[in-house]
Amino acid sequence: MAVTIDKGKLIDQAQKYIQKGLFDKAVSEYQKVMEADPKDIRSRLKLGELYLKVGNKTSAVNEYSAVAASYTSDGFILQAIAVFKQLLKIDPSISDIYVKLAKLYKKQGLVADGLAQYRIVIANYEKQGKTAEALEALKDMASMDPENFSIRAKLADIYLKAGDNNKALGEFSRIADDLKKKGRMEDVIILYGKLLSAKPNCGEALRGIGEAYLETGRKKEALNSLQAAIKADPNDTIALSLLARLYLELNDGKNAKLTYENILRIAPSSDDARKGLAKLLINEGNYAEGMETALPFIDKAMEGNNFDGALGILLEFYRNDVREPRLLDKMANAYRLKGEIEKEIAIREELSQLTGEAPKLEKTIEKAAVKAVPESLEKEAQTKELPMEEHFVPGGKETEEPVKDVYKYLTEAEVYVKYGLADKAIEILNAALNAFPEDKEVRKKLASLGVALPEEAEEVLPEIEEVSMEVEPQEEVPLLEIEEVPELEIAIETPAEITGEQPPQEEEKYPLSKIKEDMEEADFYIQQGLYEDARNICNRILEFHPENEETQSKLRAIDDAAQTILPAPVPPPAESAVESFFDLAAELDGEEFETLTTPSGMREAEKFGFEDIFSEFKKGVDTQLEKEDTETHYNLGIAYKEMGLLDDAIREFKIASADHKKEFDCYNLIGICYVEKGAYKNAVETFKKGLKLPDISDDEYAGMNYELGTAYELSGMTGDALSAYMETGKKNPGFRDVQSKILQLGGSRETKKGRVSYV
Repeated sequence: MAVTIDKGKLIDQAQKYIQKGLFDKAVSEYQKVMEADPKDIRSRLKLGELYLKVGNKTSAVNEYSAVAASYTSDGFILQAIAVFKQLLKIDPSISDIYVKLAKLYKKQGLVADGLAQYRIVIANYEKQGKTAEALEALKDMASMDPENFSIRAKLADIYLKAGDNNKALGEFSRIADDLKKKGRMEDVIILYGKLLSAKPNCGEALRGIGEAYLETGRKKEALNSLQAAIKADPNDTIALSLLARLYLELNDGKNAKLTYENILRIAPSSDDARKGLAKLLINEGNYAEGMETALPFIDKAMEGNNFDGALGILLEFYRNDVREPRLLDKMANAYRLKGEIEKEIAIREELSQLTGEAPKLEKTIEKAAVKAVPESLEKEAQTKELPMEEHFVPGGKETEEPVKDVYKYLTEAEVYVKYGLADKAIEILNAALNAFPEDKEVRKKLASLGVALPEEAEEVLPEIEEVSMEVEPQEEVPLLEIEEVPELEIAIETPAEITGEQPPQEEEKYPLSKIKEDMEEADFYIQQGLYEDARNICNRILEFHPENEETQSKLRAIDDAAQTILPAPVPPPAESAVESFFDLAAELDGEEFETLTTPSGMREAEKFGFEDIFSEFKKGVDTQLEKEDTETHYNLGIAYKEMGLLDDAIREFKIASADHKKEFDCYNLIGICYVEKGAYKNAVETFKKGLKLPDISDDEYAGMNYELGTAYELSGMTGDALSAYMETGKKNPGFRDVQSKILQLGGSRETKKGRVSYV
C-alpha cells in the first residue's frame, strides 16, 4: 500500500531545522520532498541552497542545473538566466554554462549580455589553446552583432592564426567594405595596416589601404601603397584603375595614359580604362586614336542601355569640335533612345549638313512618330501585332516618294526589339536592306538578331544567279586544303634547315608593329618600379630583333635605374602579429575610436592579452543596452533579486531606469538590494535620489521614506531614521508598522483638530 507523504509537513520540519542551524537534517527533509514531487522547482532550489550550506558543491550544481533546464524548457527564460548566473557563482569554470547563458540572452534580445558571456568563453578557450572552439564562439558573436567590428576583426585574426588565409582576408575585406559604407576611411587604414603588419606583401591589403589613402587625400601614401600592390600583382586591374585615378588627380596625364594602356593590355574589355584613355587622348588632341579607343566603349554602353555613359564620352568629342559622322550618328541614336527628341533632331541636322545632304523634310513627322509609337506598341505588345507606318512595311501601301533615310528603318526596328517583337524588327530591317544594300548598320543589326547575310561583294554583282552557280564547286575546298598543308610545311622548313637563315614565321611571331605596344608596356613597368618585368619585355624583343637600338637603350636605362631604386614603402611589421590583431579588436569597438598616426602604431592596450583587450569594448555596452528592452531588464532584475544575485539585480535595475515609467521603482529596488547587501550608505544615497524624482505620488513618497528610515536605522543613525519614518507617517499614517517604528525611536504622536502631528 502506497504511503501518502504530506509535503507541507516536510517543508515545515525542514524550516525548523534551518532555524536551528541543523542544515544536514533540513537537506534530508527536502530530499523527501523531491522524492514526493520531483517537479517542485522551488523546493529543488532550496535543496540546492542547502547543499551549498553543508559544503556539497557537486550536489548543489546538479540541483541548480536541473532547475535551469526546467525553466528553459518551460519558456521561463529570465528565471533560467538567473539560475545559470547562480551556478557560475558556485563554479565559474563550467564553460558550457556561459554558452547556454549567451544563447538565452540572445533569445531574450539582450545582445550585450550575450556578448559578455561569449567574451568569457573565448578567453577561457584561448587560455586552454582550444582554437576551434574559440572560432565557433566568435562566429556566434559575429552573428549576434554584425555591426561590432571588433568581434569580426578578432574572427579574422583567428582565421589567420589557423592558417586559413582566404577566410581571414575575406573577413577583413568585408569589414573594410562595411567601414567604407559608413565613411570611416581612417578606420579602414587601421584595419589594413594591421593586416599588413602580419602579411606585408598582401596585395589586396595594399590596394585597400591605398584606396583609403586616396579617399582621405593622402596622395603620397596612396601612391606608395598602390605601387606596392601592383608590384605584388602586376595584373591587379582594380589597383591599376585606382593608380590611374591618382595620376589624374596629380595632373600627371602621361603616367595616367600609360596606366590605362596597361589595363587594356591586361583586360581589353575594361570600360573604365577605355573611357579614361579616350578622354586623355581627346584632351591631348589625338582625336583619331581617341575615337578608335572610345567606339567599343560607346557601342557596349548603347547595347547595355547605358545611354548616359555613351553620351558622356561622345560629348567629350563634341565639346572639342570633333564632328565625325559616326560619332554624331551614335549621339543622335542615344538621344532618341533616351527620349530626348529635340536633341536628336538637332544632331541629325548637323549630320545632314556635314554629309552634304539636304535637311530631311520628315523631321517634324519623325519627332511626332517616335513619341507616339511606344504608347501604341505597349498596347499592342501583348498580342505581338503592332501597327507600322505604311512606308516602312514591306509590300504595304506605297508613298508618293520612297524613303531615303535609313535611320527611320533603324528607329522603327529598335522600337520593336525593345518590346520583344524580333520578327517585326527583322521585317523592317529586310526592307531597309533592300533600300540600302550596303549599309553596315542595317547588316549589323540583322546579324545581331540571328539573320545570316550574304557577303557584301555578292550583293552588288549584276547577275546573282550566275555567281551563285559558280560558287557551288567550293565543296571541294577542304580536300584542297588537306593536300596543300604538307607542301607548305616542307616549303618553309626545308630552306631553314639547309641555309640556316631566319625562317619567315619567326618574324611573324614578333612583328615590328608590336614593338611599340610592348615598349609602352615596358615604360609603364619602369614607371611603377617593376624593373624585372620591364627587362623581360625588352629581352623578349631583342630575342627576335637583336639590332633594335631603342630596345637596347631602354634596357640600359632599366639597369641604371634598378641600381638606385629603393623598395616601395609598406607599413612596417609590428613586434608581434598576434598582438597587433588583438589590439585591432579593441580599436574597432566603438562607433568612433582613436585612430593612429601610422598604421603600425601601438597603443598601451597592445601590451596586454585578449582578456584585457576585450574589456576595452565594454565601454560601448551601456550605449547598446539602452537600445534594448527596458521591461526585460527590469524583469531580469527581479529574477536576480529572488535568486540572491544582488549585484546583477542592481545592474539590471539601473539599465531599466532609463524608462521614466519605471524610474521610481528601479530606485526603490536598487536601494532595497543595497540594504540586503549591507551597503547602507549606498542605499541611503539611492533612496534620496529617488525622493527627488518629479511627480511621485503620496504613497510612493511614503514607501520610499520608510525604506530610507530602515537604511538609516540599520546603519545606527536613529535620528535620521526617525525623521524618515515621520515623513512616512505624515503622508500615510497607516503605512505598515510606521507608528510603532516612530514610538520605538522615541517619537510621539498627537491628534489635533482632525489631523495627526509628530513631535
